[in-house]
Amino acid sequence: MRNQRVRLICASAALVCLFATPLARAQSHPAETDIPLQRCDRLPVAVVQINKIDKRFLIDTAATSMLNQSSFPTGHAKGVRIQSWNKTTALSAHEVSISEFSLGSHRLHDIRLPAIDLSAIAKACGGPIDGILGVDLLEQLGVTIDLQRSVARLSVPLPDSSELSVIADMERAMHSCADAFNDADAVGLAYCFDRDFVLSLPEADYRGRDSGANYFREQYFGMTPHVHMSMTMNDQRVVGDVVWSSYDYTLESPSFHYAGRGMMLCRKTGNRWYILSMHESPMTTSVIPKP
Repeated sequence: MRNQRVRLICASAALVCLFATPLARAQSHPAETDIPLQRCDRLPVAVVQINKIDKRFLIDTAATSMLNQSSFPTGHAKGVRIQSWNKTTALSAHEVSISEFSLGSHRLHDIRLPAIDLSAIAKACGGPIDGILGVDLLEQLGVTIDLQRSVARLSVPLPDSSELSVIADMERAMHSCADAFNDADAVGLAYCFDRDFVLSLPEADYRGRDSGANYFREQYFGMTPHVHMSMTMNDQRVVGDVVWSSYDYTLESPSFHYAGRGMMLCRKTGNRWYILSMHESPMTTSVIPKP
């Protein structure tokens, strides 16, 4: 019975958190995304995408970016100047046009890079090296390298004033959804969901407005006492007509403590906001033994 109670709480945690008014924000500075790095001797290696294909690039913050000729054999011959930490060298190479260069969610379009023979570096690394990611592209991509943690850190700009207005409008609309949930009003709760709503939980997916509302009515609304929730919004973004939100939260009652992370997508149709989808990622759960 105790395990069943905890399982039901975990499965319904996302709804409690997403419908509740945000209690705190962690966006006093731009959000950041960390991408793990590999190693070649003492230098880090990042997996980038060039025209949607994964490539391994050695990171050298003292050099300009270049390609390995064996990985990019076609291009136009051109005299180029290659910069290293202590000098700039003129040499003949061929220039390669790249329509899209991306690291994580950051992208550059229509760039040209020189391609030279880097086979000796690849051999020393004991694996393929398709190029060198230098200071020029790192700056354009908005990337900093944390060598101590061995990650590439992507800065994420904060929403502008128009996006903040849309986010605030969405948050105000969620108050009625919070009331419906706290009042165990399954009909009012269903009206918060889009007709094609998707609830994704660790054990199953529930598709459709009625399916989501019925799940929480059957699994949660009969539980007592009510759960205390605290929540911190980490990141919110406006993408077209959709607001994307992520958050950390905790749920507590006399018998358990639950912490997790979640994500939801909301869209405004007409004059009303609807929740398109919700996804929960559990972190920790503990049951408090009865005295």
